[in-house]
Amino acid sequence: MSIYPEGRLSPLSLQETYYREIGIHRYSLMDRTEIVGVSANTWEEFRRMIDFVSPDTPIVAGPELITCAGDAFTDLVTNRNLINERLDEMLEFSATRIKTLFVIGTPLFVDSGRPRNSALLIKGGKIVDVTNKRSGASIEENNSFDLVADERSLLLPGTKTAILICADLPTAAMFAYPKNDFFDRTLELSNRQRLTGRDVQLIPPSATSLLVIACWGTGGSWVQEGNADEYYRMQLRNIVWRLTVATKIKEVVVVDRVPCGLTEEQKKITPEQPYNGIIKNPLV
Repeated sequence: MSIYPEGRLSPLSLQETYYREIGIHRYSLMDRTEIVGVSANTWEEFRRMIDFVSPDTPIVAGPELITCAGDAFTDLVTNRNLINERLDEMLEFSATRIKTLFVIGTPLFVDSGRPRNSALLIKGGKIVDVTNKRSGASIEENNSFDLVADERSLLLPGTKTAILICADLPTAAMFAYPKNDFFDRTLELSNRQRLTGRDVQLIPPSATSLLVIACWGTGGSWVQEGNADEYYRMQLRNIVWRLTVATKIKEVVVVDRVPCGLTEEQKKITPEQPYNGIIKNPLV
């Protein structure tokens, strides 16, 4: 017997469609927004793939930190010029695809010794907007990036689709619910204690869908060996379910990649294929 009242959405009743391989994946949202996700594990793969996307495509999104995929976080500052060259390459390419808005995950060097983990919105050869990651998924990420705790929420232009970067998806789910006595401790245990205040807004109130650019990283020691795929799917499903219940979000698109150069031990607790896909509330 279900613990959920009749007619109420449960995690298992979500409509899930996954593409567990790199490649070009197309998504049609309920508000008629069309998004093409380009899942690649290296910059070179990504650049080759976007050549095959129609120039009439309105939105093309790549995964998190695609301009430095394969690089260790400790090498980002050293590789700053290479990363900027790749962004320049993307700007030049976008000038030839004037109908397309590109969403590019990249380290962004601003005014500190550490880069931000950013998503650049590029169109017609120009950066038209940017959003920055608020919360890291690991101590290593927190130490390597300048995370912007009070970053404003952002809708893709002309849509009701908000954009989040990887770990900001579960963070959004945490802040979507009323705060209780355990809230601050939960933030601390999940490396999110730097977030400003208790009323952080990661999703604009008008948003009905989410675009999440992601790299699932190396999992965690609590993932039972051999069950990484099941764990990550359950985690993603439950996070999206919480958001569909607590907010106006009806669907979530994920554009994903997996890290390069995983050790044999890391492979035991990490999905070896990306979790690209769309998860929808079928009751709306």
